[in-house]
Amino acid sequence: MVDLVSYALISVTCFCFGLIVSFQMAHIAYCRKLTILVRRSISTKTIAPVLVEYEEGRKK
Repeated sequence: MVDLVSYALISVTCFCFGLIVSFQMAHIAYCRKLTILVRRSISTKTIAPVLVEYEEGRKK
C-alpha cells in the first residue's frame, strides 16, 4: 500500500503539471488571437480591429 507521503508527492506533482499545461494552452490561445489581430491590422493598415476587440472585451 502506498504511504501518505508518496501519495501527497504524486498529488502535488500532478497538480503542478496540470498548472503548467493549462498555462501553456492559455498562452498559445492568446498568441493565436493576437496574431490574427495583428494580421488583420496590417492588412487594413489601421488599428481598428484591435480597438473593436478591446471594446468587446470590456463589455464582457
